[in-house]
Amino acid sequence: MKELIWKSIILGLSLGVMNMDQTYAMTDFQAMGEGMLPMESYMINEIESIVNPALTKEGVLRAARSNRLVIAVNKSTNGVDAQTLTMFENGIETLKVKVSTGREKEELATSGRRYFSTTPKGYFRPQKMYQDYLSYTWQAPMPNAVFIIGGIALHATTKKNFAELGKRASGGCIRLMPKVSLMIRKKIMDTGRGSRPGQYKVLNENEGRNRITGNTVVVDGLERQTGDFLNEKINSWDTVVVVYEE
Repeated sequence: MKELIWKSIILGLSLGVMNMDQTYAMTDFQAMGEGMLPMESYMINEIESIVNPALTKEGVLRAARSNRLVIAVNKSTNGVDAQTLTMFENGIETLKVKVSTGREKEELATSGRRYFSTTPKGYFRPQKMYQDYLSYTWQAPMPNAVFIIGGIALHATTKKNFAELGKRASGGCIRLMPKVSLMIRKKIMDTGRGSRPGQYKVLNENEGRNRITGNTVVVDGLERQTGDFLNEKINSWDTVVVVYEE
């Protein structure tokens, strides 16, 4: 089964090479700054996700029933839930908004190396959080950035990108309207030690980057492909972010 899937992916990638849009040609540094995956990493991640039935809307609903806060992102381009973020609090849906996820295409760096602008699928705990975040690669602000894996974050987009919400448009991050991104970031903070002044600190890491610290709790780690709790504890927030495609 996996061998057949590998062949299908490789064939699809080969076709993508022949028809690749050169619009987004960039340097390796810029590609990594956008959170893009090298082709080999993308193929491994895609194989694991394709054969996993837990990364579906039903899997999201199961997670919502057993977790305090679940933020589900459907990166599909088809259906009523396509390119949406849905938030569940104690199992109840409280928000649904349009987002922009990765372009999901093979893109060429000027070095000749190929990357994939994907938003990785899986179950994630937030890793780090910023009140303000500046992408030095693009000199672009990313307020309310909540990183979930590597360089992939939920964050506010800029006015020039508002019209793209509801479409695949990013290098891998999950773009949101500014007011929505602030609300989501505060909801995640509420699942930590609290969001009131004095219960957390804003640390100026570098110019334009103000990281929120002192706001995490000890929670169970997650198995990325199933959302099952692992037999390990990590410092994070009592929040689950699910990226799926259905």
